[in-house]
Amino acid sequence: MILMSSKRPLEFYSPEDLRAFCEECFIKVGVSEEHAKLIADHLVTASLRGVDSHGIIRIPYYLEGIRKGYVKPKAEIRILRETPNCALIDGGMMLGIIVAKKAVEIAIQKAKKSDIALVGARNLGHVGMLGYYTRKIAEERLMGLACANAPARVAPWGGAEKVFGTNPISIGIPVDDGPSIVIDMATSAMASFKIRIALSQGKKLPLNVLLDKHGRPTTEPKDYVEGGVLLPFGGHKGYALMLAIEILASAFIGGPISKEVIDHSSTQGGFLVAAIKPTLFRDYEEYRRDLKRIIHEIKNCKTMEGFSEVLLPGEPEERVYEERRQSGIPIDPEVLRLLKEVARRLDIQFPKKIS
Repeated sequence: MILMSSKRPLEFYSPEDLRAFCEECFIKVGVSEEHAKLIADHLVTASLRGVDSHGIIRIPYYLEGIRKGYVKPKAEIRILRETPNCALIDGGMMLGIIVAKKAVEIAIQKAKKSDIALVGARNLGHVGMLGYYTRKIAEERLMGLACANAPARVAPWGGAEKVFGTNPISIGIPVDDGPSIVIDMATSAMASFKIRIALSQGKKLPLNVLLDKHGRPTTEPKDYVEGGVLLPFGGHKGYALMLAIEILASAFIGGPISKEVIDHSSTQGGFLVAAIKPTLFRDYEEYRRDLKRIIHEIKNCKTMEGFSEVLLPGEPEERVYEERRQSGIPIDPEVLRLLKEVARRLDIQFPKKIS
């Protein structure tokens, strides 16, 4: 989750107004109304959940990707290979959110019939927030897993050169009597968009996030845009997971390796999604019982100093979602400038702030 800067004034906007604005932006550049609604729902949902790096800030960059020909507003999604429990699709370089949704729909349908399903997608744009998809899978009482590789911005552990993308992974676990457990993270120490936001807000970075162009550790976000290299989270452990995702999203399904992906915020490498029935090995009630026990142990765990409770993955985002549904989505001044610039260029009225 991105924390907005308290040093600069924020303006709050209605989620419904931002959704309508987003839809209109993409319709203006040739995206169908159905697909524009999908993109708007995805980006606004990300902002509502506090994942601002994958929310409405992406609008100008996706539109730029269309203008530059990196992604297409319309294309044919083709199924290249298919069995009862797997499929490989080609997105024709269409906006990734649309292609990824199709992959997830196929995975859900196949898992409900065959207990487990695996779907790969290649030739597609940026898929957005992976937790959006695994949460959708979990809402169908299935376990979900999604991963993707991305433009090369991260060094392997011990290296000082861009080899991998931020290569995110997400896992969704259905919970009957509460929000789904949603693990959603980049395997880099920080998402690249968060560094750009830190730069716009005049903030420094934590240690062990970034190397400058000379391969030296730095906390200055400006070093990233001047040729710096991101580091994997957790040293060699994050690097190992990043490598696994790289292989799954490229060599396994025929997607490009990270160094072959155009370095732009609208692009992606390959996307892989799995859906699994919790009843694959056990009755649902047995699964549900043991899941409740695990959650009970976590929530009743003694807290360390400085903490009042232990949260499950996805729980902070659920709380931010409820808060922002009521108070509106806060927009940083730099992001606001970019969005208003889009509105002027496309001759669309930008929403009025609510506070």
